[in-house]
Amino acid sequence: MADIDSILSRLHAFKLDHLDIPCLTQTAADFDEIRSIYAHPEIVPLAIIRPTTLEDVQSVVRLLSSSGIEFTIRSGGHDMHGRSMKQDVIVLDMRLIKNVTINTPPPPDQDVPTATVGGGILIGDLIPHLQLHGYATPVGSVPSVGYVGWAMYGGYGGYSAHYGLGVDQIVGARIVNARGELVEADAELLQGIRGAGGAFGVIVEMTVRIYKVDRILAGMIMYQSDDLATVIPEYNNAYQSLAAGGLPPALSVQQGVLNAPTPTFTVLFFWSSRDLDEGYAWLERIKGLGPCVASTVHQTTPQEVLDEVDQHFAKTTKGRMWTISMRKITPEVAGVIAQYTSKMPDDPHILFDMHQLRASSPSARANDDSVFSAREPHFAFEINTIVKDEAKLEMTLAWGEAFRDALRTTGAGNIMPVGYLSFMREEDIDHSAAFGKNLSFLRYLKQKHDPNHVFKAAISYL
Repeated sequence: MADIDSILSRLHAFKLDHLDIPCLTQTAADFDEIRSIYAHPEIVPLAIIRPTTLEDVQSVVRLLSSSGIEFTIRSGGHDMHGRSMKQDVIVLDMRLIKNVTINTPPPPDQDVPTATVGGGILIGDLIPHLQLHGYATPVGSVPSVGYVGWAMYGGYGGYSAHYGLGVDQIVGARIVNARGELVEADAELLQGIRGAGGAFGVIVEMTVRIYKVDRILAGMIMYQSDDLATVIPEYNNAYQSLAAGGLPPALSVQQGVLNAPTPTFTVLFFWSSRDLDEGYAWLERIKGLGPCVASTVHQTTPQEVLDEVDQHFAKTTKGRMWTISMRKITPEVAGVIAQYTSKMPDDPHILFDMHQLRASSPSARANDDSVFSAREPHFAFEINTIVKDEAKLEMTLAWGEAFRDALRTTGAGNIMPVGYLSFMREEDIDHSAAFGKNLSFLRYLKQKHDPNHVFKAAISYL
């Protein structure tokens, strides 16, 4: 790693030769605004380079790679462990590369239409573009999340039961490799990208499946929460009984607890079929699974759902995430959830929720074209130990870790061998458990495409 003065000198020379590529150092007037990320505002990179074209990315990677300059890649900046930035390290900020092209008609080998999107597009920018043509694609619920990073490692959300996870929408990709070459991903490289992310190069474009979606039902159901020890187990017992009879693919329910302003049990309801009458019927069934006190569920659009979340979601916070994945919400697990959410610290940013991959989802089956391994039905827990009041951070982190550890003591056979990589710190990842038989393939792929470990900021398989 070159010293800071040497790096800055090389950046200055690069700027003079590439005046059209924004390159911000710490003295730039808008540096703090551009560097702002979600959960780690304390991280201050050495400089931020913001390419606007694929050729720009090639030029930047050639500079950084040939000079041995360490860098990170940012698509959205929502990583809960701050991996899109590193203190006093260069950031390759992809967010100005946000093109969207609807590919019509669909390619002969594709059963649904596709769109090609820029490697830095945010979910909140992607969906409005698709909606102009009557389409949507599986996304998460927070518009400021980078789409490509969200999709590559799994990609849970309200569309998962209907169309599958984000990772299974990827049908093509273009990357800039460690030599600065623009490469069309072949089947082998796509297999690695689907589930193992950006360790092999900078994803500058991705082609994904899209679907006709216009009017949907979405909103939050709130249940009486003065006795979570009763409400949470009873809801989960009733939900499992309802699910045993079969749930329609268009239905997604995501349960959680948030401070509103005291710990409140909620369910995010999402219905993605055009048959809204059936959706309303299922809404009544879900409301009836507990003592419902309020509901904001209404007819809306995929874009409006993101706009509504954006109004209420914190733009920046401080903290981290704990996670674990469970096959079922057993009475023992529900009891632990109730116990710890009842004692949730009182900061408004703290949140607990869980994503579900249902058995009916297209993603809940073996897929040899992807290294994403969490293919059996499960719940991925998010214990967001994030705070508005920094004075509460230490106690909140301790609460979150104790919560995760208590879940670990429940029935071992119910715990998935791997959690959701996007929610995990690098040091907490057991790569053998995460990728199993695919780990040797990933190591081969890494050696083939990035033998000098240029893309070291991504999750490593070495």
